Amino acid sequence: MADVTSRTQYVGKPMRLMGDKSSSVEGPVLYYEIGQFTQADNTTSGELATELTNVWFASFLPMNAAAITGAAYSDLVITSGAITITNTDPGGTAQWAYLLIGSIETV
Repeated sequence: MADVTSRTQYVGKPMRLMGDKSSSVEGPVLYYEIGQFTQADNTTSGELATELTNVWFASFLPMNAAAITGAAYSDLVITSGAITITNTDPGGTAQWAYLLIGSIETV
């Protein structure tokens, strides 16, 4: 499995989506990461590094025609600090913008 290349992460560390505490909302505090990445032609999967420990939502926005053909998606499973991205052969270097929303487990 090839890693994605040319990754730009706009949020250096996951950022909180809500305030310090809430008395009306139950559940884990959610964080987000945003950025861009590319995958080379003939690559059908890759891993996108993340500091999140659980990804609840992933969105991949195509930024060129090859990315539209590539149709990236993820099963939201994190292994070794990375989320697996699967796509069809993009027919060229594909560029995506991405948004990950998830939680961070602390010990």
